[in-house]
Amino acid sequence: MFDNDTAEAARQVQILADVLDDHTISVLEGIEVPHDGRCLDLGAGAGTISTWMAGELVPAGHVDVLDLNPRHIPAHERTTVITGDVTTHEFPAAGYDLIHARLLLMHLADRDQVLARIAAALKPGGVLVVSDWETTHLDEMFVRGTGEVAAAFLAFQQALIGLGEAGGMDSRWARRIPAVMADAGLVGVTAQTFNRVWVGGSAGMLLHDCNSRQKERELLAAGMTLEQLDTLRTAMTNPDVWAWHWPMHTAVGVRPAN
Repeated sequence: MFDNDTAEAARQVQILADVLDDHTISVLEGIEVPHDGRCLDLGAGAGTISTWMAGELVPAGHVDVLDLNPRHIPAHERTTVITGDVTTHEFPAAGYDLIHARLLLMHLADRDQVLARIAAALKPGGVLVVSDWETTHLDEMFVRGTGEVAAAFLAFQQALIGLGEAGGMDSRWARRIPAVMADAGLVGVTAQTFNRVWVGGSAGMLLHDCNSRQKERELLAAGMTLEQLDTLRTAMTNPDVWAWHWPMHTAVGVRPAN
């Protein structure tokens, strides 16, 4: 949905890390992985989770990082960055102790089949962690601010998510992840939801500002006005404006040992 080559892309992937890494790391810290294990990070964005896994989760192991455009992923002595498409990449059979995918599958047309292929790349006993946003109930996100700001915020959310859905994004997919994991043969499936209220000037609100700049042309074509975008952007730095984010659903499943 977003282009890693745009002027705002580096800022966007770093803000995403600021919003989501604490949640992701808290999940990964609860998973037992051999210190010399092999991990795979899919659609890695700024590479912050890949780097954390290489340094903390498998300090004597290795992390492969697959991204369609990995330009924002830093080098690390225990990571291998692969430029590739998750829908066509040939994964090694039973090759990984842990595979992580965040904000990736919700954008893919064949997401169920891709998840099954990814699951087959796990070693017996290996763990798959998938996180995606549910982008429904947009009218319930705004918490505090003027009526003008609330209207601009809702118009932005509806236009942005509409663009994503027109491009094949599934706003409700995240709730299905546990069932799709089970259908792919994974066991011990668990799931949790992360969300919080963000205030203007914090990462969760600055992400909306950044997204509005990356997609300005498309948002205007979808019916937003420059005045609405200006109102939104100013509000996203105002600490008196508060909003929930999209809820992130994270599911964890294990490939059977036998």
